[in-house]
Amino acid sequence: MKKKAFVKSVLFAVAALACVAMPEKTVEAASKKGDSLPLSGFSYIYQEYENAKAKKNSDEESTTLLSTPIVVPENAAIAKVEEYCNIRSAAGTNSSIVGIFTKNSMCEVIGTSNGWAHIKSGKVDGYIKTDYLYMGSEGKKKAEDVAELVVTLNADAVNIRKTPDTSTRSNIIMKVSKGEKLNVIESGVLSKNDSAAQVWVKVEIDSSDSSSSANYGYISKQYVDLTYSWKTATPVDEIEFDPNCKTTDIRRAIVTEAKKHIGLKYVWGGNSLTTGADCSGFVLACYRSAGLSTSKMDRTSAGMAAASLGKTVKAENIQPGDLVFYGDSSGHVDHVAMYIGDGMIIHESGHIVGCKISELNYRKVLKIKNYIDYIY
Repeated sequence: MKKKAFVKSVLFAVAALACVAMPEKTVEAASKKGDSLPLSGFSYIYQEYENAKAKKNSDEESTTLLSTPIVVPENAAIAKVEEYCNIRSAAGTNSSIVGIFTKNSMCEVIGTSNGWAHIKSGKVDGYIKTDYLYMGSEGKKKAEDVAELVVTLNADAVNIRKTPDTSTRSNIIMKVSKGEKLNVIESGVLSKNDSAAQVWVKVEIDSSDSSSSANYGYISKQYVDLTYSWKTATPVDEIEFDPNCKTTDIRRAIVTEAKKHIGLKYVWGGNSLTTGADCSGFVLACYRSAGLSTSKMDRTSAGMAAASLGKTVKAENIQPGDLVFYGDSSGHVDHVAMYIGDGMIIHESGHIVGCKISELNYRKVLKIKNYIDYIY
């Protein structure tokens, strides 16, 4: 009897305390909505507990936000240019150009002297005028502002899907190769009904020249590393050309021009190296910049691939400046890029990152065409 009396006393005390502590506005809000009589005392506490538990379970089942801290490198500096500037082999404008540094690219400053900074960015080690850099605390702040959340694929031939679901193969958009970087649109989409791959990341994929909307897909987090990243300098390499190629100078000029526009924004229907372009508009603009006439070339990637103009070449015979076509599993071409040598391509990839460099086989190649020798 004493035990029961003690339990009753405790419950009464808890209920009484809850009645005193319960916010008045909660009761008013419930009454104004025409709900049933508001809960109070122990019932109120219990209901609040159940609501909180349900919300927690719902959150865990629907969305898990993935985050990673922005770690800014020591002595970080960001390009302070409208388009690009040159990186030179030594401190002086008479020195040879070893790299191209585009807007919002990041470097680490090794040292400064007489208005020049010795910098390292990506594969490029050289010198740049300090006037063209956000440095010190300003550089670190700018680096945080322009950092991009990206995923790097850590497995071979990873599927990107239309929906976060592995129960069907019909939602596969494309396969992407190990090492490719994709920009994140949303991180932490959790699939409640997919035991094979529960946590997904929504990423941007190549935007075609036939759609004004951003393209995206889902990729399982187990196949990617999630980090913040920055654009880095593009090296100016001496490309090896076929000695019998009559268009060597033209090809070199096209590739050099294309590299100057890393980060150029994606604009559907655009064909400008200043205001923006889509994938086919970009390669056409680069051709025109070298003095080639593109009047006989089709405007779309699918049209370029299907046209009788130009010649299809094998991968082992590809030359810088040739066009590379990509598409879906049915063989429909939806994207075009330009080969720039050393197993790499340059392309307008999409609305988030714009123009970037990728590996030639970052996704399945459907066709390669030599246009230059036929419009020169």
